[in-house]
Amino acid sequence: MRLSRPREILRHLHWPVVIPMVILLFIGIAALSDLTVRVSGAGMVDGWGTKQLRWLLVGAAASAALLLVPYKAIVERAYLAYGVSLLMLVLVLVVNDARKGSARWINVGAIGFQPSEIMKLTLVITLARFIRFRSSYKTFRGLGVPFLMVLLPMALILLQPDLGTALICVPLLFTTLFVAGARPRHLATILVLGALAIYPVYQHGLHDYQKARVRGYLAQLPFMPNMITREERKRINREENYQIEQSKTSVGTGGWTGMEASDVVARPLVPEGHNDFIFAVVGNRWGFLGCMLLLGSYLWLLCAILMVAVRQRDPAGRLICVGVFALLGFQAFVNIAMTVGLMPITGMTLPFVSYGGTSLVVSMLAIALVSNVAGRPSFEFGRGDFD
Repeated sequence: MRLSRPREILRHLHWPVVIPMVILLFIGIAALSDLTVRVSGAGMVDGWGTKQLRWLLVGAAASAALLLVPYKAIVERAYLAYGVSLLMLVLVLVVNDARKGSARWINVGAIGFQPSEIMKLTLVITLARFIRFRSSYKTFRGLGVPFLMVLLPMALILLQPDLGTALICVPLLFTTLFVAGARPRHLATILVLGALAIYPVYQHGLHDYQKARVRGYLAQLPFMPNMITREERKRINREENYQIEQSKTSVGTGGWTGMEASDVVARPLVPEGHNDFIFAVVGNRWGFLGCMLLLGSYLWLLCAILMVAVRQRDPAGRLICVGVFALLGFQAFVNIAMTVGLMPITGMTLPFVSYGGTSLVVSMLAIALVSNVAGRPSFEFGRGDFD
């Protein structure tokens, strides 16, 4: 493995994906800097922007180190990374450092990190490593191995429990397989089987608080008000839907240009406003225009990632870009949708914007990986990438 020289880092940066990422990082730090949040056991806490900036510097250093290593060398060591990530997921369950009812963290001294976040990016690289020169996944039986590679860490993540992170693995897997050339009818069959399992999973596989979130979401649907009483609807809005009602109120009061910073600090409407519901904070602080800037930055970023994938002839490089696209795109979509009541609450952060050390560093590493692919184009030997 030949490392690039440090001065080559800038040459390997792909600015079309770096610039929108920087805009999103700036929006996140600006929103967190204006925020005061009530934390259980600690009262009103501020300084989130400063804390996020520290993690940003860690992410920038880790991304620079990643750019020094050719992505093909990283792909060759994907199975080792997958094994280590699985061991960390098992260790999380053994250590059981529960916070807010979930055991998701491993602490090393004063620093804690989430192995489930690391596993997301590891899966992107591992799937690219497995699929790149194979064709077995084009048969129904051949889909067994890639599905097993994803379902195993999903099961460990669900045991934490962390439904949001586990759900991200599903579109990542299907998108990667579809782009690689898996038969659509095979994937559709699996989707139908999965849909048939939704009700049994709801009844026997979800915790009570997760079922409450689903019931709260269903109560918001247009046809539901005619099926429940006014008293029951008030109770649901006061209990199951408290977070989402506060979130929608926060976004709605932002208007076109948002509220003054002093009003945002004085009225911390949304629980977990620094984390899962940061979009509501952005909407409240900068209004419709701020939301459009954030959404436009995500659209720019995702289109730029796809452009790298389209131009990349190496199968592993293309699949890495597609995996990062699915990972960030789905996570951003679900987070924003749940913030405005279009999807049930799943506990999923908004990439680059929400507060969270491991999530921020992993998201930045994902963009560094795309830049790594774009900065090291492969030779083109033929048009059939996966044949």
